[in-house]
Amino acid sequence: MGVIGDTLSEARTRRGVDLDQVHAATGIRPRYLRAIEQEDWDALPEEFYVRSFIRKYAQFLAVDPEPLVAEYRRQRGASGGPGDAPTSPFARTTSRRAEALRRRRARQGVYAWVGGIAVLVAVIVVIVLLASGGGGGKQGANGGAGGKGGAAKGAHGKGGGNGGAGKGAGGAKNGAGAKGAGKGSSVSLKIEPTAEVWACVLDGKGRRLLDGATLAAGETAGPFHARSYTAAFGNGAVEVFVDGARVKTPSTPSPMGFAVDSHGKLHEIPEGRRPSCE
Repeated sequence: MGVIGDTLSEARTRRGVDLDQVHAATGIRPRYLRAIEQEDWDALPEEFYVRSFIRKYAQFLAVDPEPLVAEYRRQRGASGGPGDAPTSPFARTTSRRAEALRRRRARQGVYAWVGGIAVLVAVIVVIVLLASGGGGGKQGANGGAGGKGGAAKGAHGKGGGNGGAGKGAGGAKNGAGAKGAGKGSSVSLKIEPTAEVWACVLDGKGRRLLDGATLAAGETAGPFHARSYTAAFGNGAVEVFVDGARVKTPSTPSPMGFAVDSHGKLHEIPEGRRPSCE
């Protein structure tokens, strides 16, 4: 073994834990943990995943991960700079299938941008409704005051006051309804892999719900509860459930990612904008 394997193996021995216990805490498969300790890099997946595994394994053992990651990069000849080997599982490929997928996702990015504009317009409409509701309440109060003064003069003035009060109540009710409509609730998200898959899931505040974990077929992650999510996967071997209902996701051997908005709608995320949990 080398520096990386010796450091992690000795730290694990000092803590008195076996590989199965490390797997339960980190989500990294025991065969990958064993390969890291033996520095059998050919038995591991792409370098991005290996760096993520080393970092997570070291953090679990309370070992500074950065020197170990740097040593791995030195051994593999990858400095991590922009011109070196890919630092993400979403690096570009030159295959025709991948190129077609990129073009399709670029078009979907445009659709997502148009959807964002629609959401912005909806927010403006809600603000206008709130303002209109406040105005209606003010008009109602003024009408009521006029009616009170008219009561001293005759039945006609009283009727005018009642009409103004009714209008004010209606305006206040509409304003309250618009305000309530703007209040959202959390969206639930559950992930069920159909094969082994790397996963990174963040909530709308950037908190890591799945921190670059490797999930096995049959495992269940979630349900999580948040206003929105962004997620990235090493392939499309996952079933996704939003608010208890399964939603359609691409079945692809290539990396993919999506976002779930506060309305429970799923949108694909183009390369370069997906979370990496690195």
